[in-house]
Amino acid sequence: MGLQALIGLLARHAASYMDLGAAAASEWRSALMQRIALLGMALALGVAGLVALWGAGLLLLWDTPWRVAYAFISAALLIIIAFSALRGALGSRSAGPSAGALKSELQKDMELFQQWKSTL
Repeated sequence: MGLQALIGLLARHAASYMDLGAAAASEWRSALMQRIALLGMALALGVAGLVALWGAGLLLLWDTPWRVAYAFISAALLIIIAFSALRGALGSRSAGPSAGALKSELQKDMELFQQWKSTL
């Protein structure tokens, strides 16, 4: 095998990695954009719903001795819910299929490289 053929083979191999890497990056970007859009929608609708619910509860308990307890308990509950939602949003997610294929191809190439090194 001539040097030009080897360089051509390596160039095609590198181009395949570039294509696979671009596909993995595209999947990652799509998943990130979807997650950001869903988080934004959940945040906006959740805040609006909680404001309405909290206001209705406060109006219901306005002339009772439970008004102050309601305010503190509802604030603590909201903080707990916000913390658990944040943990869920920032938790790890699984990689897409292209990322797995890229990792698999890199491992195969490392094995072939190790075999080639042992023949030298």
